[in-house]
Amino acid sequence: MQIYTWIVEHSDILGLAIDVLALVTSIILTILIYRLERRNEKRHEETEERARKLAIAEAAKSFLIDNEDEIDYLYLAVIAVNLKIKRKHHRSIITKFLRCSEELQQEILRQANIDAFTITMDDVNTTIQKLDNTMRESRYYTRSILYDGAKYFHRAFERWADVVIEDPNPYIFEDFERSEWHGKDSELPWRVSRHTTNLSHYMLNYCNCKEMGLKQEDIHPPVDMVFEKCNLGSCDESTMTFWTMRIIIDSCRTVIDSNLMYLGFDDLVIETQEDMYYYTILILYNAFLRKRDK
Repeated sequence: MQIYTWIVEHSDILGLAIDVLALVTSIILTILIYRLERRNEKRHEETEERARKLAIAEAAKSFLIDNEDEIDYLYLAVIAVNLKIKRKHHRSIITKFLRCSEELQQEILRQANIDAFTITMDDVNTTIQKLDNTMRESRYYTRSILYDGAKYFHRAFERWADVVIEDPNPYIFEDFERSEWHGKDSELPWRVSRHTTNLSHYMLNYCNCKEMGLKQEDIHPPVDMVFEKCNLGSCDESTMTFWTMRIIIDSCRTVIDSNLMYLGFDDLVIETQEDMYYYTILILYNAFLRKRDK
């Protein structure tokens, strides 16, 4: 009876306590249900993410298998992405790589063991200007081939990308070390010798001519010599664009960084001016910007 009386007297308080307890229970149950649902959602999201990453990895694997014959040209494709060039390319792997999402591109490079790198068109133009200054200081020319923003370099891609290159590194220049005319003052050796070498070796010999007993002032500067030897003053434009790229490549190797000869990029078979344009940019990147990115 006393308990009943106490309950009646405190019914309002008991009712409030029950309501509070119900509210707390409801809140706890809501939190528990939310956490359970969120945990299930998270597991579902993680499962979906794993499936998505697996699909990306499989797509990258398929890309590498389908393009195995051109896989060495992935470096050139990376340059095309960096320069934001959106067009169909002669080299199919570049076109296909440009179509891939950024995430897929990164996975392709990861599986191919290629480190991503960055270079912009401003970087290209800046490095070419630096190279031209160094070439002038090294007396590589009395007339520059990189004037007007290196217009003939860029025209190689803009106008002559599909032009086939039969010989990307012609052996048509004088090898001073082997010349039977070595040391004769009556003739310039490159004009008369039967012994030939490529432009890079000619440039190296030009730089080291004193060690062979020759005076640098008696030898044509490399760029001037190419102008005369290859008739660049009157040749067709595609010939001019080719030699502009060749001069950039070999100048980077001789007056900027001789280690460029040993990076393994010479394994690339240059077939068109498109290939050579991207290859030249790759050389410029490694000559001037690789240390920056490292």
